[in-house]
Amino acid sequence: MWYVIQTTTGKEEELVALIQRMLPASLYSRCFFMKRQLMKRLGGEWLEVTETLFPAYVFLETIQEKEVFYRLKRIPEFTKLLGDGKGAFIPLEADEEAFFKKLCGGGPGDLVRNTTVYLDRDREIRRLEGPLEQFRERIVRMNLRKRYAIVEMSMRGEKGTALLGIRLEKDKE
Repeated sequence: MWYVIQTTTGKEEELVALIQRMLPASLYSRCFFMKRQLMKRLGGEWLEVTETLFPAYVFLETIQEKEVFYRLKRIPEFTKLLGDGKGAFIPLEADEEAFFKKLCGGGPGDLVRNTTVYLDRDREIRRLEGPLEQFRERIVRMNLRKRYAIVEMSMRGEKGTALLGIRLEKDKE
């Protein structure tokens, strides 16, 4: 099961390294923060960049949540273990975890790749190829000019949105 740890924005990579040093590997499967690819226009050219998808959030996959919870409480570098407010470390819902895994391609990776958008002559979307292909119904807004899509999602029961990268068929690889 995936658990969420909240830290200071920009300190995600440091926290992952700290947890990997402080916790025995036998207590967890993975510790990571999610990243996304985005297209940015620099110097008149579209470039693919990678940035943090959920700033200030680190994910930890474990089945030994109680032992992990008590060990993490001793590490002062992060602000909050997301739980129920009464001392319990609560995992993501099964459908939320499945959603994030599918966004990352179903594998062990933590990167949400750009979705390629194919347009017809009228600039209507003909098809999507990539992570958003499976979640077309969750797209709230798509900005073709700025190369992003906003999708509905939830984390720990809280509804929200995430900005994900798209690339047009004509953009260079």
